[in-house]
Amino acid sequence: MTMFIAAAMVLMLSCQRPPAMSHAQFVHLPAGGWLQGLPLTFAPEYDDSTLTYDITLSVRHDNSYRYRNLSLVVDIITADSVVTRKPVEMVLADAYGNWTSGGFGALYQCQVPLAHAIAPDQASSLVVWQAMAGCDTLRGLTDIGIFVKPRR
Repeated sequence: MTMFIAAAMVLMLSCQRPPAMSHAQFVHLPAGGWLQGLPLTFAPEYDDSTLTYDITLSVRHDNSYRYRNLSLVVDIITADSVVTRKPVEMVLADAYGNWTSGGFGALYQCQVPLAHAIAPDQASSLVVWQAMAGCDTLRGLTDIGIFVKPRR
């Protein structure tokens, strides 16, 4: 009888769905800089279509970044091709020029929430545009990325 109960428990545990995972996706920017008209496209990964997710935008930069802030525009595109345009303003340094983001060595990383508790079909792709006024080529940014985390 004990053997039967143990086998039943193992069978029940093996049938449970694995928990949904968080995913990260980064695009490395060219050393020569990010051209203003060149968008970065992301396809978020979702493990479970029945869950909702939080999406965070992440920016990595080094000491050669010349500005205190960063202006971006993010297009969130649904599965039905509906586009929601979202301006994103990030403060990377304080008034004294000290980096406000965390990091180690010569790299710093700053994050900003993009979407909370959205279903996978509400953000099937993201397009990120550089929107710094008067700056054709933005230097000092090393990577732009997204984090997709299941909401529990």
